[in-house]
Amino acid sequence: MNKNSFIFNTNKCVGCMACVAGCSIENGTRLQVNWREVNCHNKIKHPSLPVFHFSLACNHCEDAPCMKNCPALAYTRDEKTGAIIHHTEACIGCKYCTWACPYDAPKFNESTKIVEKCNFCVDRISEGKRPACVEACPVGALEFGQKEITEEDYITPGFVNIGIKPSIQMIPLRDEHTTPAIENLDAVEISSEKLESYLPKAESKVSLDKEWTLVLFTLAVAGLISWQAAHLFGKVGMPLIPFAIVSVVAIALTSLHIGKKLRMWRFILNVKGSWLSREIVSFSSFLGLTGLQIITQNQIIGYVAIAFGIFSLISVDRVYKFLKRKDGLVLHSAMVSLTAILLFAWIAAIPILLELIILTKGSLYIWRKAIVKKKGIRYFPVLSLVRILCLLLAYILLDLDMVMVLPISLIIILAGEIIDRSEFYYESDIVTPMGELNDLLKKKGTV
Repeated sequence: MNKNSFIFNTNKCVGCMACVAGCSIENGTRLQVNWREVNCHNKIKHPSLPVFHFSLACNHCEDAPCMKNCPALAYTRDEKTGAIIHHTEACIGCKYCTWACPYDAPKFNESTKIVEKCNFCVDRISEGKRPACVEACPVGALEFGQKEITEEDYITPGFVNIGIKPSIQMIPLRDEHTTPAIENLDAVEISSEKLESYLPKAESKVSLDKEWTLVLFTLAVAGLISWQAAHLFGKVGMPLIPFAIVSVVAIALTSLHIGKKLRMWRFILNVKGSWLSREIVSFSSFLGLTGLQIITQNQIIGYVAIAFGIFSLISVDRVYKFLKRKDGLVLHSAMVSLTAILLFAWIAAIPILLELIILTKGSLYIWRKAIVKKKGIRYFPVLSLVRILCLLLAYILLDLDMVMVLPISLIIILAGEIIDRSEFYYESDIVTPMGELNDLLKKKGTV
């Protein structure tokens, strides 16, 4: 079926940025937040590698992950044009859509604290005109029209195709354009290590300096749920005031990660499609029901609360399904679900469970670090050693019957989990066009 689509010819694009300028002028965007970007393959201009460009904005996908996963329902589709429209008045600035989109289309504006993106020039195309970026292209590399898009239209080196049916036809490079036309016999050979250092360093959307609040929040989620479970089975007490304090701190931590705090209530609107919504709804339900359980001492309420708690742990781990793991692992030691089991086993003093979870987390951690080292990815051996020691010491201290052992042991466990969770963010990234082009260049550089 034909639909409105961009048509991009990689053979014609010269990287002049006229499309970017046209978009900016039409929509009044600031230079720091361009809705359209020209991603250049081989920015280092090495003569033995091909040079081509991708001009990409929002591709208004049929199965748009931004719209599907936005917890605040800030995206809608214009049925007439097929455009995915972002509604600024509904955006909470959580940036989850910037993780979900493989084309780096939603842009977080630091000045407004909300996301914005290409709107397909919906007003223009509704009147039969072409988008401003298309009008601005001087070489005909970027076109627009009614097209029937097939899988073959996505077979272009470096273009991300994850089955979401973007509304763009990529006219692939002709064979003669995949390598330079000029043969430079004097070109200095470049090693893969040097090539890595020469590549442009795109700012990662996932980094510890941005996500430290999420490190603490996710550990607070695991801690509160394991504490409640241990209390439910009669292993420990659970006074209302300490529970309330930790709960408020956890909520405060997650609020620091969003741009529009007064719109936080919109987090709950997309339980049907967004794991982030499910996380917030299930964890909030857990907190409320646990507080009611403590007040009423009703075990039935406690069991319902723990069911919500378990689902919130699953949701937290599923929120990160869009991350591109450097180690390539799906199951890893920093999963919040495993952390909750570890804390429960320690709080409830169940040695056999503690042994099993320490063995599991330790094995997964060592496996992860072995893969990272094999791939030549930077890691921190001293931190890794400390992380392993924290697991071992937690078990050793469990057998010591001393007054100060419990708080010391808890500090050691939490220190190890903070290291593991922090490394999880450090070793993760988001799929972006520039990242895919860099990966492609690395592969070509090692051929």
